[in-house]
Amino acid sequence: MNKLAEKAESVGHFNLLTKDESIEQIMDTYGEELKRFIFTYVKNRSQTDDIFQEVLLTVYRRLDTLKDSRSLKNWLYKITANKCKDYLRSPIHRLIVWKEEITENTNDTPERAVVMSERKRELIEAILKLPIKYREVLILQYYKEFSIKEISELLNVNPSTVKTRIMRAKEKLRQNMRGDIFDD
Repeated sequence: MNKLAEKAESVGHFNLLTKDESIEQIMDTYGEELKRFIFTYVKNRSQTDDIFQEVLLTVYRRLDTLKDSRSLKNWLYKITANKCKDYLRSPIHRLIVWKEEITENTNDTPERAVVMSERKRELIEAILKLPIKYREVLILQYYKEFSIKEISELLNVNPSTVKTRIMRAKEKLRQNMRGDIFDD
């Protein structure tokens, strides 16, 4: 554990760190998982990096509005999800998608093929093809291990809506994968 993390833990609050120390700690602790989360929305590595920078800038600017450091992770994911949604609604996103369709650029590399088993790769591709409202709940629940309550707070929807979206997402995956992926 680094000195910043020890300092934050010993005091029990992020608020006692400087803004720069807090951002550094956030990047060390949550940076990679936030980038992976962003990628599930935008499916583009360079855009992922750009959105991640926007997230960090927003966090830096609004860090003093965080009242309880225990809710930091939810707060970070909420900001990140909102930045991703903003990007997907933007005209620049449509231009980038159109450009990629023309160039037909593929992200498959030999390294990825070795690391991922075929089944896992198929599952990831199937998840990424889902509409965002289904994709985000699956990722938050199964990959990020958020509870139904945390997901509902993050997305500003009722817990029953989250449960319904998870159920429908699983059903769509079963249909697309022609098998039982999520046996409860």
